[in-house]
Amino acid sequence: MVAIKTSPPVNPPKNQSRLVGSMLGRIRKLGGYQKHHHVPDGHTDAAQNFVRKVGQVDVKEAADSLFTNIRNLFGYKRRDFDYTCEDGFAWIKTPDFDLQIRVDQCPHDPKNYLLITEIIALHTESIATDHRFHNCFTQHCEQLIFEFASPIQVQDKIDILEDIPELAKAMTYEPDGSAFELKLPKLDLRIQIDESTITFSLLTLRDLGKLIDHSQKAFDILACAEFGLRLR
Repeated sequence: MVAIKTSPPVNPPKNQSRLVGSMLGRIRKLGGYQKHHHVPDGHTDAAQNFVRKVGQVDVKEAADSLFTNIRNLFGYKRRDFDYTCEDGFAWIKTPDFDLQIRVDQCPHDPKNYLLITEIIALHTESIATDHRFHNCFTQHCEQLIFEFASPIQVQDKIDILEDIPELAKAMTYEPDGSAFELKLPKLDLRIQIDESTITFSLLTLRDLGKLIDHSQKAFDILACAEFGLRLR
């Protein structure tokens, strides 16, 4: 009898999480903007490339400042870092986390830019509760975003959560059921959900430690809807 070879089981794709923050400004205020330049009046690839070019100075300044803060707070040595900065992008990789800084044209106003900081990977369980991590990034990150591995059925999630009286009172949603929002004052959280992402942010001032801690408490509240949330 010929043995039939079977493929090993494939692990299902996982939800991806990131900590995100942004700063809004006028394109003409970017460090590389010169008098003979023209502010874009629309959204095009050329406009985006222009913003990246004239914003490179600002990205490097932000990245260098974070590099110094990270080194001072965590005591990493040179060989612990992987640092690159070019074309309006910066990457900093450390033993505990990876982050990206970039400048983009604002999607809502072509004359503005967004300087975006994203922590795209946590390599250790303990880093999310490390006060040094919170101190370093509280002023840079105000959202915890999960990208679902595959689109969710938003209407089904609404139906499940709406059967819980406390959550039904805290919920608002689009008439077509394409997205919804929960405001949980006791946790100081706003939770926004559509088919591809779930975003946690504080209702009050920035506090990264509080955002992470209270978001994890919200994971338990949302467990009945099977979102599959996990920070790392």
